[in-house]
Amino acid sequence: MKKYLFPALCATLFAFAGCSDDDNVVPPPTIDPVEEAHTAYVLNQGSMYSGIDGTLDVLVESDSTYLSNQFFAANGQSLGDSPQEGVVYGSHLYVAVYGSNLVWVLDRQTLSIKAMVQTNEPEGICAAEGAIFVSNNDGYVSRIDTTTFSVTDHVAVGPNPAQMVAVGKYVYVSISDGYNSNNQYANGFKVAKIDAESCEVTSQIAVGMNPGPLCADNQGNVYVVARGNYGDIAPAVWKIHTNDAAFYFCEGSDVACNGSTLYVLNNYTNWYANPVVSILTYAAYDVADGSCITDKLLEGQPQPEAPTFIRVNPRDGNVYMGSNASSNDYTSPGYLYRYDADGKFVAKYNAGVAPCSIIF
Repeated sequence: MKKYLFPALCATLFAFAGCSDDDNVVPPPTIDPVEEAHTAYVLNQGSMYSGIDGTLDVLVESDSTYLSNQFFAANGQSLGDSPQEGVVYGSHLYVAVYGSNLVWVLDRQTLSIKAMVQTNEPEGICAAEGAIFVSNNDGYVSRIDTTTFSVTDHVAVGPNPAQMVAVGKYVYVSISDGYNSNNQYANGFKVAKIDAESCEVTSQIAVGMNPGPLCADNQGNVYVVARGNYGDIAPAVWKIHTNDAAFYFCEGSDVACNGSTLYVLNNYTNWYANPVVSILTYAAYDVADGSCITDKLLEGQPQPEAPTFIRVNPRDGNVYMGSNASSNDYTSPGYLYRYDADGKFVAKYNAGVAPCSIIF
């Protein structure tokens, strides 16, 4: 299921909006190889409902320079409809654009287009064993050759595959059955494990309802958010061991790993309750023993107005969170928040509308 920045149920209640305004576009930087490790890419989803395309920004971490709408600046055209996720591999940045049915292959230094690979409503993306893997909403995962920039294989995984993570020679993809809410996502409840060399599913791992975001720790264990039904079944984090055994770990709506630390964002609203009930917490866990390091991660710090994702920079342990302008504002540009590994505020940047991911 396409990754919206809040539950699909809300789409019937509110109108999303995004922004592809080309004002104040800064020419794309030419990144010196010495500084390249200090560059991150921020994806802003835009709004499928308002017909406004997504954007790609650049954050130069070493000096906190934030450059907006850099795909347009580099290529003179739109990034496309509803970008979802991206991955850096070798000298290229790969960006999955759901509504435009394509994966962009970009030069990671200049962001100029090197190739366009057509896939069917791509959402998740990762790199493993010398190839790029993409989850497509049609129930398949595609393998893209990184020398020819063409799809070389497909594997059926289940209805509405969502996010992905690569661990060694395996690719894990959450199977959401996300457009089957009337039947309680009956054909989801699982994570498909794919051998990246053979492009074959080796196991289907049972987890909670409507699985989505994934990450992996330094021991090869995978964490997946079972997003529930956006009502009386709350989102929950499941842990998948390297032997494919899976169990409930904690509450949470998004996750990010840094070594042995799991950061958990829990932004949950029960839209079925009367009155509506909302929960917003930030926590960190020690994955070695499952203990909670803190359930007040950002206490006393500036916090996102309406958090949309959480990620960790593997180079320095900094924690990043995207945010909409407010909990009820889907038309204004959002923000990117930066914290150190202990949750101390570092910086806040002006992002595009509906920031959905940061890519390191």
